[in-house]
Amino acid sequence: MTDNKDVGLKAALRSFGDIVRHKRQACRWVFRELSEKTGIDITSLSDVEAGIDVLTATKRETLCEFLGIDIDTFPKILRNERSKAVSTEVNTPEQLRSASIVNLTRYRETWQTTTSHPED
Repeated sequence: MTDNKDVGLKAALRSFGDIVRHKRQACRWVFRELSEKTGIDITSLSDVEAGIDVLTATKRETLCEFLGIDIDTFPKILRNERSKAVSTEVNTPEQLRSASIVNLTRYRETWQTTTSHPED
């Protein structure tokens, strides 16, 4: 089974990488130009955009400041993704049985009162 923190981290890395890619492309910079301007090597920048690496806190802060991204963006995304992973977790068969995929009783009662039954 995959660790929830690991699942949240992977999703957060992808989301953060997408934000960085969109900002870089909006500025029409290639990796080389961004690397020269921020002092972060091209491989690291590529890994960030691919959702493989998040950089050190200092380099991430430099990149965010340069691209105009809120410095707290990655921690916020990570916290959000981890909470989603925890809230959707189903570990045991009992939890699976009790997890409501669709709560039909709520709909069934409404349907029964609004639907006319044919009379013989």
